[in-house]
Amino acid sequence: MFFNQGAIKKQFNISIYVLTLCVALLGCKKTDNRPNGFSGAVTNTEINQWIADSLKRYYYWADALPANISSDQEPLAFFSAIKNNADRFSYLQLPGGSSSIAATTRSKYGFDYLVITEPVSGKAVGLITLVMNTSPAQAVGLRRGQYFSSINNTPVTTSNAAALYSQILSANTVKLGMATLDGTGVKNGASVNVTAGATLEQTALQKTFNTGGKKIGYLFFTAFNSAERADYLQVFSAYKADGITDLILDLRYNAGGDVSAAAAMAALIANPNPAATFVEFRGNKNGGVRKVSFATEATAAGGPAFSQIQQNALGLPRLYVLTTAATASAAELLINNLTPYLNVVHVGETTRGKDEAAIVITDKRPAKRVNWELSPIVYKLFNAQGLGGYSNGIAPAYLLNQINTLPLKAFGDATDPMTAYLINLITTGQGTTGLTTNAVVTKSKGPIFNSALEYNVPLKEF
Repeated sequence: MFFNQGAIKKQFNISIYVLTLCVALLGCKKTDNRPNGFSGAVTNTEINQWIADSLKRYYYWADALPANISSDQEPLAFFSAIKNNADRFSYLQLPGGSSSIAATTRSKYGFDYLVITEPVSGKAVGLITLVMNTSPAQAVGLRRGQYFSSINNTPVTTSNAAALYSQILSANTVKLGMATLDGTGVKNGASVNVTAGATLEQTALQKTFNTGGKKIGYLFFTAFNSAERADYLQVFSAYKADGITDLILDLRYNAGGDVSAAAAMAALIANPNPAATFVEFRGNKNGGVRKVSFATEATAAGGPAFSQIQQNALGLPRLYVLTTAATASAAELLINNLTPYLNVVHVGETTRGKDEAAIVITDKRPAKRVNWELSPIVYKLFNAQGLGGYSNGIAPAYLLNQINTLPLKAFGDATDPMTAYLINLITTGQGTTGLTTNAVVTKSKGPIFNSALEYNVPLKEF
């Protein structure tokens, strides 16, 4: 079972993945069985023609594709040249080989971090914000809230943070010089070496707080996975058994995932009419506009029956959501697309700004010639009221920076400032006054660098 009281354990690979929308929306892409004029050894020209033909049919920016791009160059260079300047998330990869997807510290080592400025000394320091379960980072003792002052023996500064991040990703081992903050400045400590490796579990946490006469559900997880929809039923069944009246959904480090998983969770929260629109997809002239219901999307590709979702649904009148700039993709979709059905109380930071959906395109001809995998953006996403367009992120109703109060607390800790704020709001109805100007004492001048944002990759594409 994926979710459980406390830490959740199930095999989970955090590397980039996408939801194939083509079955439900476009008709799954198979390169035509007709001869394409190519024979013999596969050349870059043939691969690039396949890329161009696919984009002309499915790509959201198909009408703006450039002409006269040299088709004999290496495929990744060709894809980079033909891709629209507004496109941050499409990618091309050769499974097991070259890819336009850059590694991240989360995918390679299992942790995210910020670089902030310590206010007493004015020195830059790294702050670990997330450590994934069973990751190399967790194995060597890294934990959320720890600090480091150097990377590979080079002190972190405001000017070298991006360069050091690139250095981390270009190697297979990183040496972090750990540090502490004691109110007088930065104190250097021992070093920790982290070696790149696989992460098999998603970090997730399910709790119920009994406080102030309220039973408040709390759920933290880092991705929406369609394979976990049946496990969502057990999570919400437990919440129903606990008699929760309110729910805090902690999406602060949720990088997105599958539309179907987001739809299933949204339905478990709101208990909408099965035929009600969950998402509206707007594509190019071939993709058109599609409105898809909760029932259709939540049960797509082998999901649980919608009757099971209804049996475990909470039907809440409001949802409390926590976000940071690392909140992206399907996590943003859930926020935007639940808004027509209940009151979403959004606290935290402005989200990443991923209001798009992609499909996976592969060569499925009987005599396969192209081994590359293409994942282009094909749709912009909107809710049942036709509202979308959040490429600059979704701004919270109540702004609360995650580093305003340090040290960072563990997820699910009732004293974590962002969680505590919502618990107080739920139990007393107080706490919103002044939040947008600075609700808590600022202990840092940062952030100056965010490992979850300083790369151009799909961030758990859906």
